[in-house]
Amino acid sequence: MALELILIDTCIWAEFFSKSKSSRKQATSELIRRNRAAMIGPVLAEILMGLRRDEHADWVASSLEGLHFFELTWSDWREAARLHRELAVLGHQLPLTDVTLAHVAMRNDCAVYTTDPHFDVISDLKRYSP
Repeated sequence: MALELILIDTCIWAEFFSKSKSSRKQATSELIRRNRAAMIGPVLAEILMGLRRDEHADWVASSLEGLHFFELTWSDWREAARLHRELAVLGHQLPLTDVTLAHVAMRNDCAVYTTDPHFDVISDLKRYSP
């Protein structure tokens, strides 16, 4: 049986790095411990952009470096844009990072761990609930 990876959204990482005790931090720690946590570059960039000091950003980046990492291809960017257009026709304007994360999750048969309601409008997306 293959290990199911979980793509973790920026909102979960923000809580992971800022809250000393939370159920989401504990769940994320467990995903890391079980080698199931995954990310993409745009999420990493959002996390690091939110930090004020270079030293803190360097520490966070080094702590995330060992996670499963999905590199984005030309095709991924095209498909994320297609998903954005598809959702826009239905009246949903999602940020680029969200549609990219959703596309990569669906392409790799991963669930997404998030609290962001933007993802609720993507019917084919698997969600992780600890």
